[in-house]
Amino acid sequence: MKQAVKRLVLIVSGKGGVGKTTFARLLVDTYHTRKIQASLFDADGQVGGLARTYQDLGVLFYDLRQERERDTLLNSIDTDKAVILHDLPGGSRFEISKIIDTGDGKSVEGFLTALTENHVRLTLVHLLDHEIESAQSVGQYLETFGTDWVDHVAVLNLRESRDLRNDFPYWYGHEVSGQRRYGKARERLLSAGGVEITMPGLHAATRAKVNALNLRYAQCLKHPDLTITERSAVSRFLRDFHKGLTSAATFLGLE
Repeated sequence: MKQAVKRLVLIVSGKGGVGKTTFARLLVDTYHTRKIQASLFDADGQVGGLARTYQDLGVLFYDLRQERERDTLLNSIDTDKAVILHDLPGGSRFEISKIIDTGDGKSVEGFLTALTENHVRLTLVHLLDHEIESAQSVGQYLETFGTDWVDHVAVLNLRESRDLRNDFPYWYGHEVSGQRRYGKARERLLSAGGVEITMPGLHAATRAKVNALNLRYAQCLKHPDLTITERSAVSRFLRDFHKGLTSAATFLGLE
């Protein structure tokens, strides 16, 4: 009988502050709501936003940048759960390349081979904001990990966006002196079967309160410390997020 393939979901970006942990929290909420059994890991060192909020769901905390803890990432696939999620810190490409490979950030062949040998399919979830560094990060991960053994999901963080294409000039590309520049990482990701989704924005003050209260998003809907307007804003935030997941559902372990 053919062995079932597990799904390893890594939330990545070479740039900090792009919304990786926000997306991880939303995804964990979704797993919990849909009763999807998943192993959950926060590799963000001293930050640990995912672990603080979801300790009761068994989120395990480690620091990918520490040599003695780095193997946790690969060893986490030794589980009977079908989905393994890691919220990774910025710049994790080099750390992953140290687990089995040379550590130069350019080769992860040994890591990918280990996943294949253990019947695990990898998804890289790339968080993007409007800055050039986050778009460059996608290109770097595509170059290092390739597209044969890996599925790619680009998540555009709409936190500061009003006009999708114009607000992400380095992802979609734009014209300079009549010539098209940038946008190659997007073209490569989509041509290889990757998908592109969005993460809606949440009003800054509401987001700050949710974070300060250390709430799951699902808990916000009835929390007395939030106003009706704030609770309603979170409710719409969740609805919009779930609407956008359809095209990436398989890659995220949701079906």
